[in-house]
Amino acid sequence: MDTSVKRWVGYGGLAFFVLVVAAVFMAPNTPSTNATAAKVESYYHQYHNISLVSSYVIVLAVIVGLPYFWYVREYLGRIEANRRLLTVAFSGAIVFAVSGLVGAGAKFALADASHAGNITGASMQSLNVLQNSLNVPLTAAGAASFLIVTGLAVIRNGGLPRWLGWVAMAFGVISASGVVGPIGVGLWILATSITVIVRGSASPTNHDVIHQAGAASPTPADR
Repeated sequence: MDTSVKRWVGYGGLAFFVLVVAAVFMAPNTPSTNATAAKVESYYHQYHNISLVSSYVIVLAVIVGLPYFWYVREYLGRIEANRRLLTVAFSGAIVFAVSGLVGAGAKFALADASHAGNITGASMQSLNVLQNSLNVPLTAAGAASFLIVTGLAVIRNGGLPRWLGWVAMAFGVISASGVVGPIGVGLWILATSITVIVRGSASPTNHDVIHQAGAASPTPADR
């Protein structure tokens, strides 16, 4: 397999995970959906720069994440039976990416509004509700589609340890309810990336050597 595929699935996945975690923890204790207008206005005025940077980090995570999800498709798609399922899974990953951009856009708008003199606290309160809730259906649909379909492909046809397939299925079912969507995707990506890196750095087994030797041997037709 092309080493760039393994590199993206391994180290690209770790980079995506780190960026998402950084974006989440960079702007702490964001106002809840029922926060007052005064609290929302005060928070985004105080954390204006951090909120802007956090939204940009989310955009960067999407830029890194989309190639990662595509290379997951390529990595697992070396098994022909997986390819159709993985095309569906990648569609879910696109929806998941869009949900991140919607959240980043709302956060950017709130930070921008906090320094605009003609935006009222009530308007920012409405924006805060959208920032907390608007992308939830997108996140749930995207995360569930990616995880469930990818997990099904791994369980049925392999390409990764089957326990990763079962974990993906479990996180996917939970994500469909709107709970732990990004967390489930992030943890699965972390486990998958570490697995691929460890596999890539491991010495070939006797089975691998025999398999490679058999694949290199000429067939009767080649002779």
